Amino acid sequence: MNFIDLTSASGAALGLLPEILVTATACLVLLVAGWRHEGVEDNRLAGWLSLGGLVAAGLSLAYLWAGGAVAAGIAPMVALDSFRYAADVIFLLAAAITVALSLGYLERERLLQPEYYGLLLLGTVGMMLLGGATDLIMVFLGLEVMSIAVYVLAAFDRRSAASAEAGLKYFLVGAFASAFLLYGIALLYGATGTSNTILMGAQLSAGPLSLMAGLGLGMLLIGLGFKVSAVPFHMWAPDVYDGAPTPVTGFMATGVKAAGFIALARLLVQGFASAGATWRPVIFGLAIATMVLGNFVALSQRSVKRMLAYSSIAHAGYLLVALWPGSRLGSAALLLYLLAYGITTLAAFGLVAVIGRHGERDLTLDDLAGLARLRPWTAFALAVCMLSLLGFPGTIGFIAKWMVLSAVVYEHQWVLAVVLVLASVVSAGYYLPVIMAMYMKAPEEGVEPPGPFPGVAAAAVALTVAAILVLGVWPANLIDGAMASVTALLERASPLAGR
Repeated sequence: MNFIDLTSASGAALGLLPEILVTATACLVLLVAGWRHEGVEDNRLAGWLSLGGLVAAGLSLAYLWAGGAVAAGIAPMVALDSFRYAADVIFLLAAAITVALSLGYLERERLLQPEYYGLLLLGTVGMMLLGGATDLIMVFLGLEVMSIAVYVLAAFDRRSAASAEAGLKYFLVGAFASAFLLYGIALLYGATGTSNTILMGAQLSAGPLSLMAGLGLGMLLIGLGFKVSAVPFHMWAPDVYDGAPTPVTGFMATGVKAAGFIALARLLVQGFASAGATWRPVIFGLAIATMVLGNFVALSQRSVKRMLAYSSIAHAGYLLVALWPGSRLGSAALLLYLLAYGITTLAAFGLVAVIGRHGERDLTLDDLAGLARLRPWTAFALAVCMLSLLGFPGTIGFIAKWMVLSAVVYEHQWVLAVVLVLASVVSAGYYLPVIMAMYMKAPEEGVEPPGPFPGVAAAAVALTVAAILVLGVWPANLIDGAMASVTALLERASPLAGR
C-alpha cells in the first residue's frame, strides 16, 4: 500500500490528481472558448481537448489504483480506496462517451458554444468529489459543483422552450433538495459533533439512533432521493430528461444518478451501518414504489425519449434494491449495475439522437418502423441496448440484474426479489416493441433514412455495444473486480455491512 497524507499540499494534490486534471482541462476549455468560439472547428477543438483531459485523468486514476494509494490517518475528508476509484471509472466513462456523442450532435443542432464542454467537465468533477466524499461538507460541495453545471447544460439549447423549462425545473427542484440535504447535515452535526461519516458511524454504533440523528438521516435521504429520481421525489425527471439536449439527458440519467447512489451507498454502509433497522425499511418502500411506478408509467409513453426517461426511474428502483442489504454483495451489485446501466443508457440516448435528427422528442415507434432495412447496424445497436436494459441473457444488463437479485435473495428478502422480477417482466412491454418496430414492420414509403453517425460517436457506440455483449458473456473478471472494489467500503462499517 502507498499511504498518502491528504493533510499536506503535495499529498492532497496527488490524492486528488484525477479531479485536478479534469478541473484544469475545464479551465483550459473555457479559456479556449473565450478566444475561439465562432465555428465548427472551434467547437471540435474544445471537444477534443475535453477528451484528452478525461484520458489524462483516467491514466492518473489508474496510477493511484494500481499503486494501492490509501489515505493516511483515521478520517480523511476524501476517500482513497478502490470503491472511489471504481466509481471514478464510471464517471469518466460517462463523460467521455457524452463528449464523443456531443461532437456531431452540437454541430447538427448548431449549438456551437464550446462552453458546453467546460460545463460537462465541471459536472464530472462534482461527481468525482461526491463519489469520494467521506465528509458531509464534501458531499454538499460535490453535489453543488455537479448540479450547477448540469442546470446550465439542461437549458443549453436556448432556442428550445422545452430546454429552458428543463433547466428551470431542475434548478428549482435541485435547490429544494439541497435545502433538505443541508438541514440534514446540520442535524447530524448537532447530534454527533462531527460531519465525517467514518467518525459519525463509529459514534452512532455505540448506542441507539437519537431522534435528532434520525431526523438528519431522513433529511439526507430526501435530498439524495431527489438526485437519484426515486419515487416520490421523481417528478422533475421526465420533463427535464425530455427537454434537455439528448447527450445531456444521457449524462444526467447515468452520471448524476451514479454519483447520487455512490454517495448514498458510502453514507449508509459506512456512516449508518449500525442504524440499518432505521433506514432499510425506508429503502425498501422507496425501491418498490420506484420500480412499480417507473415501469407502469413507461408503458404508456409514445415518445421513445420519454419512455427512456421513465425507464431510468425504474432502474433507480433496481439500484435501491441493491442498496437495501448494506452488504458486500449488495454494494458490488450496485457498482456493477451502475456501470452496466450507464454504458447502455448512454448508447441508447446517442442512438435516439441520431435516429431522431428532426426532433428526438417526437421520435415514436412508428418512426422506427423498418429501421433494420434502412440502417441495419443502427437497428442492431439499439436492439442490443433495449435487451440489456431489459436484462436479457447474454448482455451485461442481465449479469447486473442477476447480481442485484442474488444480493436480496441471500438476505432472504423475497418481497423485493419478486417485485424486481415482475417489474422486469413489465418492462418487456416497452423495450421489446422498439425491437419489433425496427425488425417486424415495413418502413413507410418516402421516409428518409436516418443520417450516418459522426465518426467519433459511431466509434463510441460501437465500443459500448461490444462491451455490453462481451461482458455479458464473460463477466467473471468484472464481477471479481466489483467484489474487490467494495472491500475498503466495508472495512470501517459495522457487522451489518460485513456480510
